Amino acid sequence: MRSFDRRTVIKGLLSGAVGASLELHAQWHNPPPGRARLAIASYPFRAYIDAPRNHDRIPGKSGMDLKAFARIIPSKFGVSGIEPLDSHFISTESGYVHELRAAFDAAGVRTVNIPVDEHVELCSPDAQTREQGFKIYRGWIDAAVILGAPSVRLHMPSFPDIQNLKVPAQAFARVVRYAAGHNVIVDLENDDPQTENGQRIISFIETANDPNLFALPDFGNGLMGGDEAFNAQQVTTMFRHAKNIAHVKDAESIDGKLRRVDLKQLFDIARAANYRGYFSMESDSDADPFEDTRNLVERSLALM
Repeated sequence: MRSFDRRTVIKGLLSGAVGASLELHAQWHNPPPGRARLAIASYPFRAYIDAPRNHDRIPGKSGMDLKAFARIIPSKFGVSGIEPLDSHFISTESGYVHELRAAFDAAGVRTVNIPVDEHVELCSPDAQTREQGFKIYRGWIDAAVILGAPSVRLHMPSFPDIQNLKVPAQAFARVVRYAAGHNVIVDLENDDPQTENGQRIISFIETANDPNLFALPDFGNGLMGGDEAFNAQQVTTMFRHAKNIAHVKDAESIDGKLRRVDLKQLFDIARAANYRGYFSMESDSDADPFEDTRNLVERSLALM
């Protein structure tokens, strides 16, 4: 088996980072105030979404694909934004994504972000593996362009030396530059208490120092690593570099226990950071997602 040689990795990454010093800026326009800033994430409805890669589908529950899900958003939730999860797409083939765009337009909804959870290895010592990872991310960025999504949420590249952020930042540069060249922003979410906590995300963004890389604050994910005060601190940290999307929830189900947050406090944090982007409702409690999402919409409108 080939050994993991840091020099080999860095040498390979440098070839993919040619032009990294070029100043590409994706154009971002703040949404209008009020309901126009709100969106509905498909993630809370994963038990209902029919898609080949959606392993959270629960047989017996009434099913719908993303096209049908888009149609219910204006009537059930009174907003016009949608945040479709990658595993809820049938594919990233251009023909399908164009069909999806037509269905979203007909439903009167717009895509505000695409969260992508595909496994890629941008820091692999193997050039072919790195290239395959880039192609996967490129496919999702191309899908975002077709859907008119201003951003994609990706994951920090993994690297054995977790203290070394320079190598994964260099690996990520090619992806962020490709996105910027297609007028798409890349976001990183506080999605894991160890590898993607708020402090590590912000350190990575500041190490990368790219004008097209931002933070996606999640209102409840910090509860996986600490108490409510810790979660609020994580959200505060993330809003230092947030621009276009944040995930709203007032509770998180962790190990079968429901833990809550102070929604007003978190909206106050966003306001203090002068955040002007979208708020996507991402219910993650034990409640019915339809009812809980409606509740989050109304509370968000009162607190924004």
